[in-house]
Amino acid sequence: MALIPTKRSVVGVFVFPAPYDDRQERMKEFAVFWGCTIPARFPFIEKATRLVFDDLGATVHELDGHTCCPEGVLVKANDEHAFYATAARNLALVEKAGLGVVTPCNGCYSTFKEAQSHLTTDWRLKDEINEKLAAQDLRYDGKAQVTHFAEWLSEEMGGALVASKLKKPFWGMRIAVHYGCHLLRPSPAVRWDDPLNPTKVEALIAALGATVVDYATKMQCCGNALDRVGEREGSLAFARRKLMDLMGNDVDALVVVCPSCFQQFDLNQAALQRAKEDVNVPVLYLSELIALGMGHSAEEIGLDMHRVSVDPFLEKWDDRQADKVRLASLFDVSLLSKCVNCQACKDDCPVCKVDPSYQPTEIMERLLRGEIDEVLADPQVWKCLECYTCQELCPSRIGMADAFRKLKELAMEAGTGPEQVSAAYDTFRKTGMLGAPRESARKKLGLAPLPATGGEALARLLADDSEGDE
Repeated sequence: MALIPTKRSVVGVFVFPAPYDDRQERMKEFAVFWGCTIPARFPFIEKATRLVFDDLGATVHELDGHTCCPEGVLVKANDEHAFYATAARNLALVEKAGLGVVTPCNGCYSTFKEAQSHLTTDWRLKDEINEKLAAQDLRYDGKAQVTHFAEWLSEEMGGALVASKLKKPFWGMRIAVHYGCHLLRPSPAVRWDDPLNPTKVEALIAALGATVVDYATKMQCCGNALDRVGEREGSLAFARRKLMDLMGNDVDALVVVCPSCFQQFDLNQAALQRAKEDVNVPVLYLSELIALGMGHSAEEIGLDMHRVSVDPFLEKWDDRQADKVRLASLFDVSLLSKCVNCQACKDDCPVCKVDPSYQPTEIMERLLRGEIDEVLADPQVWKCLECYTCQELCPSRIGMADAFRKLKELAMEAGTGPEQVSAAYDTFRKTGMLGAPRESARKKLGLAPLPATGGEALARLLADDSEGDE
């Protein structure tokens, strides 16, 4: 099984090494368990997930006889025995078919994992359930492999394979991930990613070419379960808090891996918008994002069925493709990436030592996100002293001074450079000097007058060059 690289925080984003893959076998044939919510309320999530299955060459089996997984809050609180018996029956159908099961629902995933864990130790309950299942020609052994859709992509397919199927990567797009509680917990039963500091879905998003954005409320529960018990205002408060955090981090979209979480951040966000609250974060289920990257249109997937429009995301995504071409025409993108991933010289930059607000690698990272015009207008560009300390310390002898000089040239061309630089250059072109000598001071010190300058000749030369350029 391929290892998942550890994330590294870089000014509010996570940088992951390029995906790699040493898998010898992949889970390509399995049963799918859609659960209740996706087919009933969000068929576009089902459509996108089917498209991804097809594009990755999966053989998917639809099994008759399934019921609700069942949902934990409503069923387990009423009858714990019914909870485990229902989960065991659903898994027994999978076992009878001799397959594993993949589900795109966090709730179903957690239910099946919890049932498997509990029935492994509570053998009396397991035997009791099997006695009843025998009447339906079923038996639960607890041996079916239960896999979440995100887990299947990460562990069975791998980021490298998924990325290889993309026709249009998500370069320059700032994407945040909401894992949801039941993809990760209870950890003794689930045992996939770190329950408090997960990385695997983010590593997958990074493999798609996007910039993964870290944010303070990432591990906050979506709060959707409060709606089910009549706590509407509490549910909206959960949604509002996370959405405001995401907007403060300038994300282009929030990616979720659970239909209940999607409901919370799409439908309930729409409710907040109707109440005139200033929230606007496009929300995509993971398979929708991947299907888009694989070349499927928004119309084919059914993105117009979302309550919160994803058009701002799609429009910016198109713009970023043009930005990528532009960036490649101006810089060696591979060198910029090396600087962002290395940062060995940052602590030795003399400006960084006296001005903590100056983060040269953040500026390089912003370029890689496609924020070219924004960077050119940022005064931080001009804090680079071009002292070449970074180049001397760089293990690859790259440094960032040349990149910053290019940025300054582009800023002047765009008219966003400092007025002082423009004024000094105008003086230089007119006089050939950056300042007139103080003759009174020279006379006081007994220095001879300076010889005549060649300012006029230089002005004619530069004027000729300008005419030639035209």
